[in-house]
Amino acid sequence: MKWSNRVQIVTGQTCFHIAMHLTIVASLIWGFKHKLLVEVSAGLVASYVVLLVAMLITQNVSRLRAVGDYLEEASTTYYFGAAMLSLFLFSRVLHNPLLICGLGVAMLIGPALFSLFAKGSGQQVEKKRS
Repeated sequence: MKWSNRVQIVTGQTCFHIAMHLTIVASLIWGFKHKLLVEVSAGLVASYVVLLVAMLITQNVSRLRAVGDYLEEASTTYYFGAAMLSLFLFSRVLHNPLLICGLGVAMLIGPALFSLFAKGSGQQVEKKRS
């Protein structure tokens, strides 16, 4: 068995995902130490947007479906981090704690509600007879 397969079995993540996690953490630490956290956060959010757009494009091309599935897994994994970085960037512009709290709740609950409504609209609920 290859070592990369063992790592994936133990951690549940591919080596590429682990390397991406470590790169993101290292860049955030570097940005904090050099007082460039806002710029680093903006760059990470921009790269997440590029990842999301690439995922949407490759999901619609049949030959690139495998790449689209991999990008979908990566975008799902990094959504929470991108949401928190976006909230940090919004907090630098907006100085209303209640508005920032509302944005945070919307960012965290939004995808779950969207998924729930998307699944619910396609299926009819049958009533059971006793």
